[in-house]
Amino acid sequence: MVYFEVLSQEFDFGKFKGCDLGEVLMCSPDYVKWVIENVDGSICAFSDEVIEQIHSVFPNFSITEDLMSIIKVRQFEHEEKVYHDECAEEMFDIEQTDVYDEEDTYDKYNGSYAQDEMGYSDDDIDTIFDGDPSAYWNID
Repeated sequence: MVYFEVLSQEFDFGKFKGCDLGEVLMCSPDYVKWVIENVDGSICAFSDEVIEQIHSVFPNFSITEDLMSIIKVRQFEHEEKVYHDECAEEMFDIEQTDVYDEEDTYDKYNGSYAQDEMGYSDDDIDTIFDGDPSAYWNID
């Protein structure tokens, strides 16, 4: 996914992958128009700043009203994708914290051989030994 904010940003897709926007505008401006018209905003979008740079550096590259309206739609699609990606990351982080970062406790069976010598947590003793820390000897 590429969000062009400056002319020096490179394409990460298509036949000009690895070339920056300025280079492509010089050698194949029709390709840039094709990208604007046909490539989804979640894959490629153009910021207002890069549009201004295009106007100043490439005055012969005409951006019609129709093309500009497509650019605005692509910007919206890009912003939506970024928003949804951020929401998904937040949800993943919350799940990771809730599920995987839970600390073991050692208060309930503190002083028992199973916990102090064998290292079993309160949850382990509840699960493995059915809450009876003296049943540690029954583990093979």
